[in-house]
This record gives sequence, structure tokens and C-alpha cells, in this order.
Amino acid sequence: MDPAPLSIAFVVLHTSPLDEPGTKDAGGMNVVVRAHAEQLARQGHRVRLITRRSSPEQPASTELAPNLAVRHLDAGPARLLAKGEHERLIEPFGRALAAHLARHPADVLHAEHWYSGLAALPVARDLGVPLVQSYHSIAAPDDTPLSAGERPEAPGRLEGERLLAREADLVVAVSEAERATVLERLGASPERVRVVPPGVDTELFRPCIDEECAEREAWIAHGGLPEVLVAGRLHPLKGFDLAVAALAAIPAERRPALRIVGAPPPDGDDYARALHEAVADAGMLRSVSFDGALRRTELAERVRQASLVLIPSHSETFGLVALEAAASGVPVVARAAGGLREAVVDGVTGLLVEGDDPAVWAAAAAGVLGDAELAGRMGRAGRESALARNWEASTAALLETYRELLG
Repeated sequence: MDPAPLSIAFVVLHTSPLDEPGTKDAGGMNVVVRAHAEQLARQGHRVRLITRRSSPEQPASTELAPNLAVRHLDAGPARLLAKGEHERLIEPFGRALAAHLARHPADVLHAEHWYSGLAALPVARDLGVPLVQSYHSIAAPDDTPLSAGERPEAPGRLEGERLLAREADLVVAVSEAERATVLERLGASPERVRVVPPGVDTELFRPCIDEECAEREAWIAHGGLPEVLVAGRLHPLKGFDLAVAALAAIPAERRPALRIVGAPPPDGDDYARALHEAVADAGMLRSVSFDGALRRTELAERVRQASLVLIPSHSETFGLVALEAAASGVPVVARAAGGLREAVVDGVTGLLVEGDDPAVWAAAAAGVLGDAELAGRMGRAGRESALARNWEASTAALLETYRELLG
């Protein structure tokens, strides 16, 4: 007999699971949470995505699909806030969460990011409900390089993450690299940390088909530029300034176009402005486009039109864009850092690059773009790899951790 369905509450304080990745403070975490929630709901589990009301127009409850709903709780002003402002909302959000769960109990609480974990921890203890914690990114002290992780946006983050590593019933990491950081930097017990790699929607992210491929090939054959794509929040951690510098280091007669997909977070206008200035200073205004944030369907279309996806992030717990590019049959050049070492098979689905030298990145990108046989081989290998890393498999692994906690 199949086990009884579970009631699962995903807690996401600082960003709505409904936000498009690349907008506000939404990123790969939003994709992972939404995909897991949808898969669990399809299997008959009752799933809630619990987040903060950030606009007066947001209803208290929205039904997304059978067994899947979003709950907006009141905590702080009903408007968009910079990420760091959410620390002062941990306690009020926790009180609202406790009131909600008193009326609508859950079998498991799964907190995403440290704000959510600190809000959910006392509630989980009071209700006797197991707490699963996911970080998705782990802060590094200000005196360490960006390769160690993102800067703590609020004073309590470093200690808050350590507290959750000790007190949560289970920590779910998205890669072996993140697991190692949770153990070494945060001091978690090895037996309470599990790795659940994310998946990819291989129907949405797919290679170009005959007419699409022919159109791209005809464009390039008639003098159009091949495209290099970068996607994510316009934030220093993502290293898009290095992407601009790398393409500027390719001779103008061989330089591809650069498509930048994403928008700055609420406190990120300075970095976005600096990127625009760097493009102008490099004389690349005609070959660089800033597309802003795109819907997932639009992003998938842009990825499969690209000849190469570049991921110069200083730190990534996994690097979901790399897997989406692989599923699209597009080779990747990525930094040899964190979970990107697991998302990209070096020399097979793409290339991993060390350091920040634009000339090295330029050589890697130009090498793939200039070798059609190599690019095709990497694209096919990427697609094959992605087909085995779907959301069904990822969700099955996550559900197993929940069952383990519940005995």
C-alpha cells in the first residue's frame, strides 16, 4: 500500500515563489521550490507555498493547481523590500506563520533561505513538526573573496545560518559543494545533511528543431553574429562584468553578440548602471542587448537560440542555468567554482575556467564558438546528461528525505 500523502509547507519569507527568476531577489531558488512543489502536488501531496505579502493586491490565498496553493502572510509593509530589510521581519513573519499553521497544520516545514529558517524554527518546535532547511546560498565574511559566497546582506546572517545548521532536523543541499560548505563553515552534523540535486524541465528547455536551427544558421551565414547568453540577477556575485570584459577581449571581427537576461534586485541599480557603462566603454553598444527579466518560456527560447551560455558567477551552490543550457543542447563556459563543477562536465558538456582573467575567458568562449564540431558534441552530450536529471527524479529524492524524517 502506498504511504499516505503528506501536507508540506514550503516557507519563503524574502521572495515569492511566484516571482520570475532574474527579477527582484528571485533566482534559482524560486525555480527549485516551485518545481518541487508542483511535482509533489501532482503526486497527491497537499502543498503550500507560504510567503510574505509584498503588495496590497496579493490575495491571502491563491490556488495554483490541485493540491497546490500560495499563502501570503502579513508581516511588515505590503511592498517590495530590499533583501537586507527582511531581518527585522523574521519575528513578525514567524508569528503570522504560527497562527496560520495552528489553523492549517502541516506534516513537514521546509524553510528556504536563512530568513525563512529563523522564522520557522520556533514554530516547528512549538508544534512538534520537523523542520527541513535549505540555504541555496551561504554567506561569507566581508573579508573573504566573492568565490567564498555572497556577502551577508543583514547583520544576523552568519550566526543565523550556523544556528539553523545545528538546530534544523535536516539540511537539504543542492550539491556536494554546498554540503561541504554546510559542514565546514556552518558546523552541521554530517548525518543531518542530504544532497538533493535540482532537476530541469527537458520539455521547456530543449534543443532547437529543424526550422529554428536553420534560421539561426542562415542568420550567421549571412553575417549575423552568434550569440553568447548570460542569465541571472544583475548582481556582482554573478560576474556579468567579467562576461562583458571577456567578449571585449575577443577581436572585433570575431566578436559574438552578448545577450544579458535579468534585472537588478531592489538594491542593485548601481551594478546594473556599471554594466551599461562597461558596455559603452568597450564600444560594444551595437552587439550587447539587455533583455531584462524574461518569463521561463521566453528564457528557454533565448537559450536555444544562443551558440554559447556563459556563467562567470563567483560562487554558485549549483548553477541551474548550466543545466538548462545543457537541456537545450547549448555548450557552457562556466567558472570552476562551487556546484558549477557538478553542473558542468568539463570537456564534455562545456568548459570550466579558473580565475578572472578576461583573456582566458575570451579564449575559452572563442574556442567553442570557432569549433562547430566541438560545440555540437558538447550540446548533444549536455542534452543526454540533462535527460537523466529531471524534476521527477529530484522530487523523489526530496520526498525520501521527508519520509525519513517522519519515520
